[in-house]
Amino acid sequence: MWYDGAMDARALVAEAEAVIFDLDDTLLVTRAVKWAHHQAVAARFYGIDLTETDLLEHWGKPYDELITLLYRGSAPLAEMKAANLSLEDDYRKVAAAGAVELVTSLLARGAHVGVVTSANTDPALADLEWSGFPVRDLAFVHGADRTTRHKPDPAVFAAAGDYLTRHNVARTVYVGDAIMDLLAARGAGFGFVGVASGLVDGAAFAAEGARWVADLNKLR
Repeated sequence: MWYDGAMDARALVAEAEAVIFDLDDTLLVTRAVKWAHHQAVAARFYGIDLTETDLLEHWGKPYDELITLLYRGSAPLAEMKAANLSLEDDYRKVAAAGAVELVTSLLARGAHVGVVTSANTDPALADLEWSGFPVRDLAFVHGADRTTRHKPDPAVFAAAGDYLTRHNVARTVYVGDAIMDLLAARGAGFGFVGVASGLVDGAAFAAEGARWVADLNKLR
């Protein structure tokens, strides 16, 4: 292990050669706007009264699986995706506080910066670009549609690991907002920093022995 227990979250990120981010509720403000988005789609197209309990049960699952569960398989997957996309402009994700600035500063110092997310890749790229991230400078963006393995399985980082090996990167940190992010990172041998911007608070990260910050500004 390249880091020690005395390093705080900011120092861990500062010493990393590569920093990989989760997307939703880490780089982008997602849950509040997308829960409303899913509720609108479910009601308008499928007559489903989607509750926050339903959303909480399935939140964080790979996108195709998520909408199949939320919309109860009411149509073929392609049609459910199209229904969701039709309301996209009314429910746009935005950059989390300090996220664009942090990514930009990491790239400026020569760090490899990537994204591994449960969202699908093309929508993730579109959301990042729309929110002002320097997408063309990122090492990679790997979505759930690019792998059959998903968090908390550390094999979700297989393609990222290939990139890191090719570039002789030994010190990597994953930054995410969920316990499944932490478990996947630990399994892959990465350092981890939790961001208490989603459904997991700082106390829950601390109980798992993880470093955490309230928001990404704390890592700049």
